[in-house]
Amino acid sequence: MITALSRKPAMVIERRIRILFYCLFLLTALAAMLASCSNGEKVYKIGVSQCSKGRWRDKVNNEMLAAQHLYEQNVKVSIASSDDDTQQQINQIDSLVDSGIDLLVVAPNEAAPIAKAIARVKEKGIPVICFDRKIETDDYTAFIGGNNVEAGKAVAVNAIDVAHSLMAGGHKPFVLEVTAAMSSTPARERHQGFEQTMKGHDELEYEWREGDWSSEETYRIVADQIKTGHLPDIVFCHNDGMATGAYKAVVETGTEGKVRIMGIDGMPGEGLDYVQFGHQIATYVYPTGGEEIIRLALDILTGKPYERENTLQGILVVPENVWPVTTTTNELLKQNENLVTIQNKLEDYFGLYNVQGKIILACLFAMLLLAVALLLIWRAVRQTRKANRRIQAMHDEQTAFYTNARHQLRTPLTLVAGPVKQIQEAHVLKGEWQEIMDIVSRNVAQLETVVSDVLNFKMGEAQTVVDDETVESVMAQKSSEENLKETRLALMKQDDTEELSNVLIVDDNADMRRYLRTLLADKFYVLEAPDGQSGLKLARECVPDIVVSDVMMPVMDGLQFCKKLKEDGVTSHIPVILLTARSTDSQQMEGYEHGADAYLTKPFNAQLLVARIYNLLKNRQQLGHPAEAKTEEPKSLLSTQDKLFFDTLKEVFLRNMSNPELKMDDLGDELGMSRVQLYRKVKALTGISPVELLREMRLQRAHTLINTTTKSISEIAYEVGFHTPSYFSNCFKKQFGQYPTELRENN
Repeated sequence: MITALSRKPAMVIERRIRILFYCLFLLTALAAMLASCSNGEKVYKIGVSQCSKGRWRDKVNNEMLAAQHLYEQNVKVSIASSDDDTQQQINQIDSLVDSGIDLLVVAPNEAAPIAKAIARVKEKGIPVICFDRKIETDDYTAFIGGNNVEAGKAVAVNAIDVAHSLMAGGHKPFVLEVTAAMSSTPARERHQGFEQTMKGHDELEYEWREGDWSSEETYRIVADQIKTGHLPDIVFCHNDGMATGAYKAVVETGTEGKVRIMGIDGMPGEGLDYVQFGHQIATYVYPTGGEEIIRLALDILTGKPYERENTLQGILVVPENVWPVTTTTNELLKQNENLVTIQNKLEDYFGLYNVQGKIILACLFAMLLLAVALLLIWRAVRQTRKANRRIQAMHDEQTAFYTNARHQLRTPLTLVAGPVKQIQEAHVLKGEWQEIMDIVSRNVAQLETVVSDVLNFKMGEAQTVVDDETVESVMAQKSSEENLKETRLALMKQDDTEELSNVLIVDDNADMRRYLRTLLADKFYVLEAPDGQSGLKLARECVPDIVVSDVMMPVMDGLQFCKKLKEDGVTSHIPVILLTARSTDSQQMEGYEHGADAYLTKPFNAQLLVARIYNLLKNRQQLGHPAEAKTEEPKSLLSTQDKLFFDTLKEVFLRNMSNPELKMDDLGDELGMSRVQLYRKVKALTGISPVELLREMRLQRAHTLINTTTKSISEIAYEVGFHTPSYFSNCFKKQFGQYPTELRENN
């Protein structure tokens, strides 16, 4: 009761502190939640997957980034490029979807492979806009981009006009088209428009070669054509980047001015400049439409009407109109870049504004938290002062309690210790009774020390006692190791005399081992070990008939010792009794789960322990003497380990049965056991020695051979491993009550 009272003020303080931290946590969480709140406006997340990089696609990207702030809706555009890698684009599309986008804008690198990835996006209910390029299925929401067929036609018309101007003197102009990769829809559609227009003009020579979107491949194709000697008058490339490769081939072959180059894209710094510089005779300005893409996306996301097919118009640029087009385009690009810069700064300003607002809000809540914390701390201080006063009062009560307890405990201890000392000094006891009295004297002295330490709080002295016990345990362990060596020879002799059953005592308390020895020494052959590890080693060496073990021990406790004992093929049959102060049902269940056969709690009744040992040994003897032949073990009563051992033993016997020189040491080697281990294991399981068991198996085999074969008695005797037929006949008569010849005559 005093202990409970002494804890109450501390519990009150602890409860107040917990309440303080709980309130601080709630207020902090509330402040963080309010500080992170925005106006709650829906943010539309648009993911863009570009098939490649370049000036044209950079222009599209900048236009989309600028357009995300032009409308009343809140839009966030995220752009990724696959660098002409189809698999990388598929992975990017999956990543954009996983990031939680509301709509996907994609320029497919290849029409067929990307279609499957877009189908997965549509299955998840996410709208898809294809721009610039299409896929081979209809699994998209809308398309927006230039008309590639019309672009091809426009370039073809200009090429025809230029070619007609070169027909003087009967020359038949040669027009060469270098396409991009035909796996993409822009290449197929541009080729379609160009080829359809050229087919109606037989006065011109027209051929086409498939390349890819790179300038390197275009350079190779044009250079190879020029080297054939059949010089093209006009080369049409599917974009201005490819046209740079064609121009490089023309320059290197010295045909500049003879070969005229045309392209598509019409970007400042590329196609428009090439026309101005005279590298190309024309370029088609292919529309980017970044702003139109964002407007179409918002129409889809907000449920407004929209067109599924959206065509953007382009324009053909030739030397006659290149200057005004270039000037206008450059001005628009500059304005777009300025707009993006202004929008980025506005985002930074708004971000700073939001952060400042959150900081102010957080400061207000921090001040509120501080006020609440000060209030709670003040109340906690008051409670602490009250608690200190209560603790002082209880301390006085405890002092009075311990003073009274000291008297109440020391009086009976004095009345026990005094007579015990007198009996010892009188030397009236002899032998084991004197040893028991020595055990009582030592433990009474230890109890006096423990009581004194508890009442006077002498923890240092208590530690000294523990250290002394540890030293004693170490000394006992060394003694046990010496005992192991001494008992090996004795056990070898005992196996032949069959005098007493072996009991192995495993306990870290030396006095407990001495006491158990005095109880059991006149009835059993007693072995000792101070811990589970030493006990396991001793059990494997000596194979005792039963084990009595403590649970709480150093090095290896009794539960682990019992478990390892039951898992070992040499010792699995040995019954185990656990002695411990652990008395709850769950603790006893734990002991049985580790393989214990019996469980006695301390303090235990000595007669009950002896009776339990006899009972377990009797059960083991009954198990080893089944009603059926001893060559057949009662498998339903054996553990898994013992069944495995018995099956292996019979297999070894049968394999070596015909060898009359078979020794038990040889059998032990095959089974991985010493002679002592094999003898005691077999004797415990069958009730007979390994030699007797082998002889019975030989006789049983001979009995079967006499009844089922026509072999002579001598042949059978030698086959089952007997030295002489006469000795075999005598053993057979003793086992079955008749000679082998009589058994054969009767059958």
